[in-house]
Amino acid sequence: MLLCIYHPHWCIVMEYFDIVLNLARIALGAEGPRAIQQIERLRDALVKSDADQAGKLSRLLSRESRQQTMAPLAMEEMRAMSDATRRQLPGETLSVSTPMPSDRETGTPLARIIFPSSTNSLEPVLNPTLRAAIHDLLDEWKHLDQLARLGAKPNKRCIIYGPPGVGKTKLARFLAQQLNLPCVEVRLDGLMSSFLGTTARNIGALFDFANRYRCVLFLDEFDAVAKARDDVQEIGEIKRVVNTLLQSLDARNGIGITIAATNHEHLLDAAVWRRFDLRIELPAPNAEGRESLLKTFLSPLRSTAPEMRFLVWATEGMSGADIELLVEGGKRFLVLHNPSRSVADNGTRRSHKSAREGLILEALRRQATLNSRMFTADRAKLLTGPIDSLNRALADAKFSQVERGIVLGLSQSAVSRRGRRIEAGSMGTAGVINHG
Repeated sequence: MLLCIYHPHWCIVMEYFDIVLNLARIALGAEGPRAIQQIERLRDALVKSDADQAGKLSRLLSRESRQQTMAPLAMEEMRAMSDATRRQLPGETLSVSTPMPSDRETGTPLARIIFPSSTNSLEPVLNPTLRAAIHDLLDEWKHLDQLARLGAKPNKRCIIYGPPGVGKTKLARFLAQQLNLPCVEVRLDGLMSSFLGTTARNIGALFDFANRYRCVLFLDEFDAVAKARDDVQEIGEIKRVVNTLLQSLDARNGIGITIAATNHEHLLDAAVWRRFDLRIELPAPNAEGRESLLKTFLSPLRSTAPEMRFLVWATEGMSGADIELLVEGGKRFLVLHNPSRSVADNGTRRSHKSAREGLILEALRRQATLNSRMFTADRAKLLTGPIDSLNRALADAKFSQVERGIVLGLSQSAVSRRGRRIEAGSMGTAGVINHG
């Protein structure tokens, strides 16, 4: 910028006045009264030397004045809307006909839009404490106008992290649906390009789009772009991309709701964490959570209490996605091996048991054989190993003889005999050890 001011004529030559004008526009949005005072001084200094430029500043100040004057009226109009969240989020309305931003080289869309009316996102299974916190967050977002009247800033930027399959994407979609807002969903790994500068341009285009419309911006696979800039394995281009992402997050602050998700939080740049008001960890489901997931996915099948307890024990360490895959595989097994007992009559009447005793164990054995990595190492070994070893493990887990008989497909007498045989073997082994 070439800026030359000298007294007494206040002759100002601004070779790049358009840049000055844009800076003034940005300052008005961020600084308010202080920016108005300084821009008025600049306008007054320009009146005699360059009336055209002074006029541009006057028009900018007039628009700002009109917006402040109309703000109460606009607020009243927004309060008439049925959705409380929409009252405080700026932007145009997204529709199915809205053109999507796309990669310039390939023409591939940079995101997809999930509309509230086109999906029925069920609430993820969460522990009671986390579930209560999520509902408080929703209430906060639904009362943005009350917060604004108190001068309180809501938390509009949230990052969700945890192992794969725990429900991060499901939670983000659920939040958007509860707010009755479209979800602009993008996998950041899909924005990466081999062309120099294209990735940063894609990120800029994506944020420009999200900032224009009223929506929830969901950034999935966040670590694909937001990697630590001090990683010696990364090239300079990645560092420039991270800088672009940080600038875009800053520019979106206060405009709309942004949710990011990652499986690898340890890879994120430290500066990225500071951009998020909320950092929510989704752990793998505990026993209570696994039971709730199993009941949901098993429907319309029913299970006995011992069978359910056995399934909860067998799925230790599994994510919600793993449990869903496990149950789907189990249903296929039941249809193939016991169709008369695995399918409900008209979805209402069922056999007194979901399957014959021991069939669930057979289904789990098949799943553990075909996909052992779905289970923890010890559970996979027990499910695919000798039944006596499983019997003892269940006894150690405080399963009664009756429960073990049901899940193992054995009579109580057989369970008892096997238990005595195992105990005798253990004592014999102990005796040999002591004797030695």
